[in-house]
Order: sequence, then structure tokens, then C-alpha cells
Amino acid sequence: MENKKQLTPKETSEPESYYFELQASWGLTKHMGGLNATRELIGLCHIDRDSYVLDVGCGVGITACYLAKEYGCKVVGVDLSEMMVKRSRERAKRKNVEERVEFKIGDAQDLPFRDGVFDAVICESVVAFPKDKQKVISEYARVTKPGGMWG
Repeated sequence: MENKKQLTPKETSEPESYYFELQASWGLTKHMGGLNATRELIGLCHIDRDSYVLDVGCGVGITACYLAKEYGCKVVGVDLSEMMVKRSRERAKRKNVEERVEFKIGDAQDLPFRDGVFDAVICESVVAFPKDKQKVISEYARVTKPGGMWG
């Protein structure tokens, strides 16, 4: 659990921190609904080849790499865990989508982006974890372009 310090108390409880780092060490993250839920979210957010997408709580990069490979869009993934970001970059290299995806350490309550940058902001089960859920939703809206989608 060497990177546990990347997950701040503001964001997660100690058990949650250990759980996320365990997932990162396995190189696997899961969310309710799996790929079917991901596809539904992609459709609801009108993501296509021309989209610039932010994946908040990207985990090990499964969704971000899927979007880049299957839809051809540009994707930025953010996660609190340095180990998750490292795993995401490794996945992008294996999937040959490095030119379309970028991964950063980031906090859903204080996203490291300018206002109105992304066509779509997606997250899969991330809003359940931060304490200030309203701040998270406000951040999604802030970094989404006018007319863009988030969910």
C-alpha cells in the first residue's frame, strides 16, 4: 500500500483508501453495471469521435482506454491514486491509445482544469465517495463546455 498517502482524508476514509490501493495493485476496478452501464453512459453523454472527455475517478484506465479505442475520442482520466494513474498509463500503452488518452492525479472536488474545457465529463460510481458531493457536481459542471454533458 505504498501510495496510500495520495488519497487524502478529505476524500476518503482509511478503509476506502486501502480498498482503492488494493484495486490498483490488482490492476482492476469495477463498477455496478459493468460495460453495459458504461455504454449507456456514453450514449447519454453523446460521446463520439469529436468529443473531448474527462473520466473522473478513472481507476486503472479501463473506460478511458475503451473510449479512445472504440470511439476514437480524446480522453483525460483523473484519479486520486498515483498507483491508479500509473496503471492507467500502462493500460493505454498496451492498448495502443497513448496518443488519445492522458492521465493525471486529480481531486474530483477540485479538478485541475480550466472552466468549459470538456464536451463530456463522466464518472462511474465516484460521486459516492467524496464528502462534499455538491462540490463534485459543481466541478463537473464547471469544466464542461456550454451545451456539454456530464454524468
